[in-house]
Amino acid sequence: MKHSRDVMFARLANFRIDADALRRHFLDHVRQLPSMPYRDNRVDYIGWAVTSRDGTLTDGIRRIPGKQPFVPGTAPTDACSGYLATVMDALHDAGLQPFRARIMQLESEGAEMPLHTDALKETWRLHIPIITNPNCFFEWQRADGSIESVHLPADGSAWLVRVDVNHRAVNRSNEPASRAHLLMGLNPGPEFRMLAEPWLPVFRNEGALAVAG
Repeated sequence: MKHSRDVMFARLANFRIDADALRRHFLDHVRQLPSMPYRDNRVDYIGWAVTSRDGTLTDGIRRIPGKQPFVPGTAPTDACSGYLATVMDALHDAGLQPFRARIMQLESEGAEMPLHTDALKETWRLHIPIITNPNCFFEWQRADGSIESVHLPADGSAWLVRVDVNHRAVNRSNEPASRAHLLMGLNPGPEFRMLAEPWLPVFRNEGALAVAG
């Protein structure tokens, strides 16, 4: 494998943040700010914009229409302070250009989102789990109908996921507020050198490596 387009899931190489510090900032600061409800593919969330087009907490929680010219949401909001601002700076230092960063807390416990795609060409999102549980998974459906399922641990790693491949988020726990992720778009997508194990290739003949349990 030589190109990021051959991969649909990977860890961001040489990157690790303080998961406890990010969780404290979320609980002590972000969750005290006004949130925005969002329903996506029959699953309910509440969200807080971390970067947006106009610096508000609500812009970008709902999907931004694909109008031209494209205006990325990169202005920091009131949520983007303290350790969360440090995390965003670290992502820039790693060579990424994130936009529409937001924290999304899954409200539909035990829900299974239908499989779907968010784009027609190679498109990546970056996830940093803040709160999770062992019953949370990110899943992709391959062309043969088989499902690849990975758990994204809240251990300070950043996870790169393809959303132009048929995918869904799954939380099979019935505990309230048991999944919250910092996620964002990337433009451009990651270079191949930024991808580290564990990863999953798009095509099975590449031989999938072990994924996080």
